[in-house]
Amino acid sequence: MEGKSVGWKKTSAIVFIVFGLCLAYAIVRYNIVRSVPFDNLPLFIANKAIALSATILIGLSFLLGPLAHVWTGLIPHLYLRKHLGVIGFGVAALHTLMSLALLDKTYYPKFYTESGKFNLMGESALLFGILSFLIFSVIAITSLPPIEKHMHPGQWKLVQRMGYLAYFFVLLHVTVMGFAGWFNPDSWKYGLASISLIAALFIIFVLLVRILSIGFKK
Repeated sequence: MEGKSVGWKKTSAIVFIVFGLCLAYAIVRYNIVRSVPFDNLPLFIANKAIALSATILIGLSFLLGPLAHVWTGLIPHLYLRKHLGVIGFGVAALHTLMSLALLDKTYYPKFYTESGKFNLMGESALLFGILSFLIFSVIAITSLPPIEKHMHPGQWKLVQRMGYLAYFFVLLHVTVMGFAGWFNPDSWKYGLASISLIAALFIIFVLLVRILSIGFKK
């Protein structure tokens, strides 16, 4: 019981650090540099920080295993993978709820046609977001001890590995949303990259590390 308590304390510390850094970056880039009104901080800007935090936390849960093969000092902390994954999913769920609350033409005009319907970008971004959330939901449910104990170990591992597919859908989600802006000089004021680009690069890094770790095992 004490070990579990310490694990959640460590995870909570990581979550606060990650979210604090993401929120600080979002405020600097959007509120200060790009002059987005501070009235939009509680939901619109905070939602950007929450989205990036979820991406990083889930990514860290994927990274711990492969990195432990390189740095054995991480082996005693491998149990944090589940903690980070569960909290990461919770943060992602919060991002989903906030995004639904904000989803209209005022906040996301690039998602809509002049007639008010979703355009290709809007529908694609929502599709990939929904797919990733559904897969992560299944993974989170099967991580619950009462569910896990009734599953065959092979089945449980297969479901857990679907997390990489969900993470790839997150990559498609942020790419569809931000790709056009990544190459717009106006979006690089003071060299500050968009949160969608940071998320995409982090996901690519995580997936590459995972692919390389599989290659080295062979």
